[in-house]
Amino acid sequence: MDRKNKIDMEKQLSEFYSTLDYKPISANAISIYLILLQIDCKTEWLTEFKVTNTILMSKIKGLNISALQRARNELINNDYILYKKRSKSE
Repeated sequence: MDRKNKIDMEKQLSEFYSTLDYKPISANAISIYLILLQIDCKTEWLTEFKVTNTILMSKIKGLNISALQRARNELINNDYILYKKRSKSE
């Protein structure tokens, strides 16, 4: 990780944890957010990127599709992430 990405990651984490003080979310939602943040950092902070449910579920032990969907909706409803459902043809 280069210096710029390290600074961006530190800034994002600091803001995220500060926001949790007044916008708390579940442990699964926090885990998904951190995974997405790591992926975003690897893409060098693209505005938009794709991650499959399978990838997210493989990174959190015991996370099933319904728990993933609940956690993702929590992140969306609390304005932590923007989400676009992909079409079946993609």
